[in-house]
Amino acid sequence: MELSPEKTKIRHLSEGFDFLGFNVRHYRSRNTRTGWKLLIKPSRESVQRLKDRVGNIWHSLRGQSVPAIIRQLNPVIRGWANYHRIAVASQTFSKLDHWMFRRQARYVNRMHPNKPKHWKKAKYWGRLSPSSPSEWVFGDKQSGIYLLCFSWFSIKRHVLVKGRASPDDPSLREYWRKRNAAKAKNLMPSREKIARKQASICPVCRESLFNGEELQIHHKKPIKEGGKDTYSNLQLLHLYCHQQTHTLWSKCSKGNIA
Repeated sequence: MELSPEKTKIRHLSEGFDFLGFNVRHYRSRNTRTGWKLLIKPSRESVQRLKDRVGNIWHSLRGQSVPAIIRQLNPVIRGWANYHRIAVASQTFSKLDHWMFRRQARYVNRMHPNKPKHWKKAKYWGRLSPSSPSEWVFGDKQSGIYLLCFSWFSIKRHVLVKGRASPDDPSLREYWRKRNAAKAKNLMPSREKIARKQASICPVCRESLFNGEELQIHHKKPIKEGGKDTYSNLQLLHLYCHQQTHTLWSKCSKGNIA
């Protein structure tokens, strides 16, 4: 293994360095014994890449409906916030929310240049999120869909594995089950609810949902047989388990299995 000269630098912690979207740096602090405090924050480059990506989405969907824009933006916001919420990111999240509000206002002003401010506010902003008291949540009041805010994602520090705990230790099965179940918080709210209802276990293979495989929504009773998109009729399955389930159902429906 050889070090890449382009990617290798020697930096003092007081200057800081970027790594995987985070900036690691020593800051002066009066409340510590050494006078310094190590903080890990989202890097400026990571924030700028996010702004470029979100800005391109707003630009490419210029003139489109609010629901169409929100369906494109919410996965980006959710993914970026969940990835960076393990760091010191509250201030960054707040600044991004203010930046996003300016993008919202620009969209509304372009769509309705001659409408007064109170009309625009009444149409596009309101108390749309049941979990937020803010009256400035951007969304579509007819469908109820709304844009996520970065500050809604609370900071969650990564919890280190206790001692030398191993997933192969039978006596620690419950410890690892709870640890894996906590990963449900990284899913979108609807999928998180389904995952918690299943105790984060795939009902087909009986293994943890969070083993690295892609997760898919499965209808217990198929739509074409009258099944509905209700939580009682939905399950989260691993991709391969989902394929197996549909293959088996197809064979049964054709009478190939007794």
